[in-house]
Amino acid sequence: MRKRLKDRTSKNKNNEAELQLNTWLLPLIVGVFALLYAITGFRGWFIFFIGSAGVWLLTLLWVTILRHNLHVERKVLLAWATVGDSVREELKLVNNSRLPAIWVELVDASSALSTPVRMVSDVGAKTSRTRYLNHFCRQRGLYTLGPTRLRTGDPFGIYTLTMLDHHSETILVTPPLIPVTQLRILPAGWAGDQRRRRGALERKISDAGVRHYVPGDSLRRIHWPASAHFDSLVVRQLEASASGDWWIFVDLEARVQAGTGWDTTLELSIVLAASLAVRGLKEHRRVGLALAGPDLVWLEPRADPAHRWRILKALAMAEAGERSLADLMWVRHPAQTAKLIVITPASDTSWVAAVGRHRRGDQVALLVDPDEFGGAADQSKVISALAYSGIPYNNVPRSLLKDAYPFLTQVSRKTIRTKVSVNRYLKHGRVAWKSMD
Repeated sequence: MRKRLKDRTSKNKNNEAELQLNTWLLPLIVGVFALLYAITGFRGWFIFFIGSAGVWLLTLLWVTILRHNLHVERKVLLAWATVGDSVREELKLVNNSRLPAIWVELVDASSALSTPVRMVSDVGAKTSRTRYLNHFCRQRGLYTLGPTRLRTGDPFGIYTLTMLDHHSETILVTPPLIPVTQLRILPAGWAGDQRRRRGALERKISDAGVRHYVPGDSLRRIHWPASAHFDSLVVRQLEASASGDWWIFVDLEARVQAGTGWDTTLELSIVLAASLAVRGLKEHRRVGLALAGPDLVWLEPRADPAHRWRILKALAMAEAGERSLADLMWVRHPAQTAKLIVITPASDTSWVAAVGRHRRGDQVALLVDPDEFGGAADQSKVISALAYSGIPYNNVPRSLLKDAYPFLTQVSRKTIRTKVSVNRYLKHGRVAWKSMD
């Protein structure tokens, strides 16, 4: 017999419970003793009936109390991490009742787990058990840890209580970063841009209008005539010219990708885009991002600290799609004053014409050769088209990806050598995490 229970309390409102009667022997015995007492009137049958019924009621009361007082708390100490980092998670099993939980089985029911984390322990009355897990981030993506399933029962094994706690924690794993200085830079910088000198102004500043004063604005920007007119402090709103802006276009079309697992042209393109974006922001440039994946991602160039987070989040969740780079560039194109950086493994030349619409000298193509990843495509036609259009390009070596994931070829050897128990966390069929106990 199974009975589903819905908790109405605010504390465990996200929990579901299922109560299972493991054996019908006890209810049968209670019924037999009750029937014998009713037929014969013998007092001994009544005593047996009271004893068995009391045990039945005690076990039911036991698991009911545990239902409302036993719960799990999980806490991730980092909301986001980079590939190669370790994330520490705290699992706490709390028993707030006055009755002990003789045994409790905790199973992590996260859909991202190939081998769920499973722990069995006892929890005394008014106590808790804490377990720490170290998750090694092996692949970018958004991961959810939870829900959690708890199983417990009464001391006699009459009932088994299963609770599903829907609370969960999410961790965003951003792509690894590589030193892009390994790439060949043109004599005048990227597509003719001059290197930035320390302390030099890189953009021209112009007035874009006025707005009301907010705490933190410089007093030098106060527009006194406008402040007198509005009878409140008004400051000049400044904007920078886009001559130093970077627009990064990443080709995520599935048809042009090559490689398997983490060793793919897609991963190299995303790692390269993340590294270039971080480099541009460190140089105080405004960086924009465009992705032609399953969903269109279009982030306008900005230079504020939160923009780095937005770019890395978009690249961490990027996946291959059906849209081509040419379609993206014909539909949306950046401002003519911005620098255009295109990252693609494509071997067809359809996108070169779209890049050619941009101002000459402010484009650069970073070509990821699919042949190095086991693909059969040849980029010679693309190179000829770029040379004919006067668009500079760089060949991105596959070795940069191995520099970004140096630990992937070492994990298996280390695991075998140290005989560590490993739980692997999967995302879309790929090994993404491992938990070392």
